[in-house]
Amino acid sequence: MSPHRLAMRTLLLGGTRSILAILLIAASLCVLDLFAGHISSARARLEYQAVIGERLGHLAVLRESEPGGPPGSAMFAPAEALRVLQVAQRSPGVSLVVPQMSVSGIASTGARSALFFGEGIVSTPDSVGVAQQLPGKLNPAERRGIAVSRRQANSLGLANGSSVTLTGASLNARSLALEAEVVDIYPGSTPDGTARHPLLMPFSMAQTLLDTERTERIVVYLVDATRTEERRGLLLASLRAAGIPAVVKTWQEQSAAYASERGASDIAFDSVAGMVFAVIAATIAATLAMNALERRREVATLRALGMRSSGVFIMFIMEGLGMALAGVTLSLVASGLIAWIVNRAALSYNTGPALSRAPMLVELDFDRMAMVVLSVLAVTLLAALVPAFKAARGGIAPALAN
Repeated sequence: MSPHRLAMRTLLLGGTRSILAILLIAASLCVLDLFAGHISSARARLEYQAVIGERLGHLAVLRESEPGGPPGSAMFAPAEALRVLQVAQRSPGVSLVVPQMSVSGIASTGARSALFFGEGIVSTPDSVGVAQQLPGKLNPAERRGIAVSRRQANSLGLANGSSVTLTGASLNARSLALEAEVVDIYPGSTPDGTARHPLLMPFSMAQTLLDTERTERIVVYLVDATRTEERRGLLLASLRAAGIPAVVKTWQEQSAAYASERGASDIAFDSVAGMVFAVIAATIAATLAMNALERRREVATLRALGMRSSGVFIMFIMEGLGMALAGVTLSLVASGLIAWIVNRAALSYNTGPALSRAPMLVELDFDRMAMVVLSVLAVTLLAALVPAFKAARGGIAPALAN
């Protein structure tokens, strides 16, 4: 009369109430798993938009600011920038290292004017893996050539070969106006235009607009994005060893869109998870309570034949855990199947060039799923305590008499 075997027997007999409880647990967990997958997919899209579309890179090396220092002290001097480039290029796991300068101002065609946010970049050959994914291509032979997004081109009425006047805006430098020519119009990384699409210009042009010879930051693209924190620590240690006063920031720290989305999605997931766990706890508690009520004669008979109260308690606890494990197993299978069907259906549509490298619509977040499984087992254990305790403390004679 092992409590474990008796609990397994009850589950295998599959009473209607127990089966419905398992299905309800599975459905609730399936919803939670798919919601976690949706959040993971949304963050993967944000990563692609930030790292590739906005050219933030996986890591950015910036000069450590000096308290009370003169304007421009938070930028690398030419000699410092060269040393940073050399250290970053020698760092393991690095795919591409490029200097960049952010510049903003006014772009004017004579007929139209608009504010612009630009990035001064160094042209890289497409033979470098990550360079093939970066939007906007500059012509190294054209020192005045710029690349604009399709949205910017429509706003200013630009086409390939159009001329535009760029005027930089800086608090610490005089305003300069430069003539530029459009050499590339690139599609945005998102069709709705929510991502920032900078105006791309040669690095020397950005320095001229800001009236400086310094470098704002060194952008680092990694081979394996999953090891960003590890590579960040190694790169920072190498810079410190070389005596370079620098800080290393990840793309998450630089992207305002990611910070906003992460806070909102974490709150949403916690709310949904709380509701799911409440449903599971109520389901387990109600099912075990009704099972104990209907089987009070059976429990009394087992007690009369020598089973201890602790054995009855363990039997109902194991029943609850068994229902939870069955629901978890069913939900994992259902979540994987639904995610596969949704992704296959989504990939069958022509999404256009702007989304040709977009991640799948639903990704299974295995880390969150593992935490959910552990949480469900803990919730089940707590929910089963009261019904199991009541069943174990029930009287033998009254139950047999009824």
